[in-house]
Amino acid sequence: MSKKILVVGSINMDYVIHTGRLPKLGETITGSDFAMNYGGKGANQAVAVAKQGCDTRMLGAVGTDLAGELAVRNLESFGVDCAPVFHDEGPTGAAVITVCGGDNHIILDVGANAHVTPARIAARRDLFEWADAVVLQYEIPVESVLAAARLARECGCTVILNPAPVKEVDPALYGCVDLIVPNEFEAALLTGVEVTDRASAACALEKLLAMGCKNALITLGKQGCAYCWQGSVGYEDIIPVQVADTTAAGDSFIGGLCARLCDGAEFPDAVRYATAVSALTVSRPGASVSIPTCAEVEAFLRG
Repeated sequence: MSKKILVVGSINMDYVIHTGRLPKLGETITGSDFAMNYGGKGANQAVAVAKQGCDTRMLGAVGTDLAGELAVRNLESFGVDCAPVFHDEGPTGAAVITVCGGDNHIILDVGANAHVTPARIAARRDLFEWADAVVLQYEIPVESVLAAARLARECGCTVILNPAPVKEVDPALYGCVDLIVPNEFEAALLTGVEVTDRASAACALEKLLAMGCKNALITLGKQGCAYCWQGSVGYEDIIPVQVADTTAAGDSFIGGLCARLCDGAEFPDAVRYATAVSALTVSRPGASVSIPTCAEVEAFLRG
């Protein structure tokens, strides 16, 4: 099978600092290891699928600042085609990330990502006609996500939605989704089911399907993931690693899953592969830079 993947979504610069604890209100504390990393859920997912050997195009927007220039250059260095990326006056999207005890706390400014409009998506129908699969998230306007999903469906693409960060959307969106991939917190917000284990995850999966999604997978952090694919429920455990930074864990998982599905893999095999991609990602610091290549993942699975 061909592997032409269009990612429609956000492009950010991440400003990361590590600390032993979070500051109290009005308190200043000392951090360490400050870094500027390339991020944005869309950009991370584009890098993830490109690193797995897919022909990847990115439809998004950056500002005319240095961060935007660097972000596009970074995507291109991993083989992502950024010709469809718009360059708009103003700032590139920014995420301020505090890493504490291996967990991250994020404040986001959408910046130029707000300019990925339905009109701009409609004007690039050619991209959707080219793609086999379209990957979407919520760091661009939700009406644009719906426009992209509808256009993808019209053009016969597989639609993969990462509903993060969770927002209120037109319920019609879910009817265009072939596979929805939330984490346990996002699944709880979407379904009203508190997801704490496999049993509650199975209940949430049922609700996601009832909302209109064809298939669903919920990532469960240290408990792995639960999924319902073509009516069959399954589970996958994590691959234990020493965690350095959980940034891009979910994005890398989605990239690996999408790539393997476009390769024609059976769904459980694609999930296992995606689990390995995510495990390697969290074992390294950073966002897109921490995502492994296909060769690294295959060597890791053999080991």
